[in-house]
Amino acid sequence: MSESSDEEFDGFSQNEVDAAAQRYNDRLAQIGIGELDVVDNENESENDFSDENEPLVVDEAGDRPAEADGWHENFNYYERGLPHIFLPRGNTGPTTVLDPDKEPVGFFLIAVYQCHFAIHIIQETDRYANKQIRDHPDENKSPWVTPTVEEMKAFLGLCFLMGINVKPDIKSYWSTDVMLETPYFSKVMKRDRYMQIMRYIHFSNSEQAPQPGDPNYSKLYKIESLMNMFTDSMVNQYIPKRQLSVDEVMVPWKGRLSFKQYMPAKPTKWGIKMWAIAEANTGYVSFCQVYSGRINGVAAHGLANRVVKNCIEKANVIGQGYHIYMDNYFTSPTLFTDLFEHSNTAACGTVRINRRELPKDIMKKNPEGVINRGDMQFRQKDAVAAVVWKDKKNVNLISSIHDFSVGAVQRNVQQADGIFQRQEIPCPQMISDYTQVHGRG
Repeated sequence: MSESSDEEFDGFSQNEVDAAAQRYNDRLAQIGIGELDVVDNENESENDFSDENEPLVVDEAGDRPAEADGWHENFNYYERGLPHIFLPRGNTGPTTVLDPDKEPVGFFLIAVYQCHFAIHIIQETDRYANKQIRDHPDENKSPWVTPTVEEMKAFLGLCFLMGINVKPDIKSYWSTDVMLETPYFSKVMKRDRYMQIMRYIHFSNSEQAPQPGDPNYSKLYKIESLMNMFTDSMVNQYIPKRQLSVDEVMVPWKGRLSFKQYMPAKPTKWGIKMWAIAEANTGYVSFCQVYSGRINGVAAHGLANRVVKNCIEKANVIGQGYHIYMDNYFTSPTLFTDLFEHSNTAACGTVRINRRELPKDIMKKNPEGVINRGDMQFRQKDAVAAVVWKDKKNVNLISSIHDFSVGAVQRNVQQADGIFQRQEIPCPQMISDYTQVHGRG
């Protein structure tokens, strides 16, 4: 060690230096790297770095056959790098703490009305009403009064209530028939006033709507500003814990809609598809986005990658050390490497074996060494670990969160006499965590 290097330790006793070195090695051991050996450069032998005693088998390209695509069998912590530190933008949980006796609607009202939700609707509704009265006076003879915030809240509340207490038509809610009446509606708002607001209700300026063919055209224009306000409020009102889940969500809908989706494998087969990112532990949605189909008739390139990146950016969780779980629609080695290296975000997800850049020696229909229940094969490339594990069928998964750790799961296994018994079988920790986290996200 040079004199200049020795000067860095002036003022420290040998015991203090040794204690600091021990703390560093303890930290390395916690993350699985192990203790580093300090070697005197002058005593190093050239043979320590020589491959002469260990002949390598290489293919025509000069690569080891098992590692020709960059994937290898032994996990290397140095290759991945140090794990990300979780540094959320604030204390996790609600940013506004309500009294213990408050109902869930209290949180909803804060999330909605702190973002001037009602004021925006009033402004656009008033704009449209005045335009209609001005352009078509003969068809709009009833005097128009701009709704107050409280009146708009009451109107929206009645709309929600109609979804719970369903009747054949709107006027039935103000019926005085003893067998049909619901007195609460008439106490909150007169029928004619409700119908007048409903006639003019608007969420955007229709005169400024981009037309088809315009680069800014959106099928969601009429509600887009309202949705943006709502999703911004969702982000501001809650800071999620570390484990998040990105997934597609189906909102039931059987009406006429150009971007209505049919997904036969989903419990809700017909509806509006949305992308969402949610906290795995609570299911709180930090951001959601409606999928409105192809943009100007052209299929979006790299849709899955863009969805994940957009979700973590709009949810304000990028660059903070979050762990994102997702299914095989989104998962790819390219995405996981990009998130790990450029967004300070690790990820875990099931993967389709036809994805590019996977370890093809194990990510195939019948990989070697994966025959019986509990068999598994691991590979690593850069920050990404890959595994195939035999359960009832093969499970393929990649992760930039986990290493090759193995745990166990309980399964009902049929014995030779035909009786099922609960048995413990080996299971990769990354699959166990994925099942627990993404299953409740």
